[in-house]
Amino acid sequence: MAPRKVKNFIIDTNVILYSPNCIETFENNNIILPAVVLEEVDSFKKNVDLNGYNARSFIRNVEHYREEKGDLLKGVQLESGGMFSVRFQDENTKAHIPAGFDNGKNDNIILAIALQVKKESKRETIIVSKDVNLRIKANAMGLDAEDYYHEKSTSLIENHDDTLYVPDEYIDTLYHEKELPCPDGIYRQDEGEFAPRVNEYFILKGQLNQQKSALVRYVGNGTDDTGVFRLLHQNEPVLGITPANRKQIYLMDSLLDPDIDVVFAIGIAGTGKTLLALCSGLHSVLNDKYKRLVVTRSPIPMGRDIGYLPGGITEKLDPWLKPIYDNMEFIVQMMDKGKLETKEDYLSKNQMHDATIDYLKSSKMLEIEALTYIRGRTLMDTFIVIDEAQNLTPHEIKTIITRAGINSKLVFTGDLKQIDNPYLNERDNGLANASEKFTYARFRHASTIYLDKGERSRLASVAAEIL
Repeated sequence: MAPRKVKNFIIDTNVILYSPNCIETFENNNIILPAVVLEEVDSFKKNVDLNGYNARSFIRNVEHYREEKGDLLKGVQLESGGMFSVRFQDENTKAHIPAGFDNGKNDNIILAIALQVKKESKRETIIVSKDVNLRIKANAMGLDAEDYYHEKSTSLIENHDDTLYVPDEYIDTLYHEKELPCPDGIYRQDEGEFAPRVNEYFILKGQLNQQKSALVRYVGNGTDDTGVFRLLHQNEPVLGITPANRKQIYLMDSLLDPDIDVVFAIGIAGTGKTLLALCSGLHSVLNDKYKRLVVTRSPIPMGRDIGYLPGGITEKLDPWLKPIYDNMEFIVQMMDKGKLETKEDYLSKNQMHDATIDYLKSSKMLEIEALTYIRGRTLMDTFIVIDEAQNLTPHEIKTIITRAGINSKLVFTGDLKQIDNPYLNERDNGLANASEKFTYARFRHASTIYLDKGERSRLASVAAEIL
């Protein structure tokens, strides 16, 4: 097999902030870092957010190569086999910036350096950037440009039809035994191959009598394709809240199962992802399965950034975390109305009146805070909910998951159709990436549930579909 031709890759700043270890992912190719990119990265290093963390990580990586390998201007050998170098702008480079482009703008300097490298080298030269506009400008200047694909989901696990047909007598036996090996002769409604994911949910229907049905979870051992169907408890209220459809029953089952360590709840707006996650988390804490419920959101704004809001940290965070407070207030209201049959394991009716958000926070059972402050902590005996996770990068998701200590559960909720991060899309965001990797690893303690039916209101459901 002939060796691949070595290429030149020019790296943009947003790639580094997306994946600080990116320079080791280009195999044996040449990685050229414009000095203006290094300057931009330096401007982020003092930030206390995840961009600051990624910037510092990248700078440490570059410093390692400088100390261990030598002169970055001449180029140093990477562990991947490629060459890494820093390139400055000079008079020859400036001449490549077309009329009408600002000579002092960093994006245009990156383009000019790429043109200079292309002129000097016979190798294919490609700009790698998550900035769509920069890639368009590169194309207009005769340069090749592409997105950073290393962390992009390869197949974005599809939301298959969840209906399976099985022998009628199997369903009868399942209701009696609660758990059974998968039967022979099973087939899908969509006529696709039956190749279940670990902890995938289905509705079983009788092959003769389709009115006979059961909701189940496929429980695999994680090492091969053998597994069992486990019958689900249906429509049982939790803190007064009852699942409104079978997909919500699926999600509630995963959220309440202590054997599942990480849950990815993916669905359109209004499907109940956040509400059910908070409800299940609070329920688990009140029943002493975990010591506390920690809730946070992605720090990407749909409008003005949090730094422009007045006041101290508490005043800044309150509007940011308002959707979480709204859901918590609804849950407390449902508890206070006494729609839950009081049992010894739950709060008594009198105690429910005291179960306000302030009470839960003061008793250390509930923490609602910015995602930035999760990093660096080790969260043990904790039920953790990360809302709007579609706006996180794969590296940020990894940083969060590695915070989980003993007896902790992580729940990521998000809508892949509502990504506000300008450098992410449906395939390269951290939520889709992590869900796919855990699924293909067949990790038996992870679950992904897709919700597709809005329950917020008729208006919200139609808007999510047509707008």
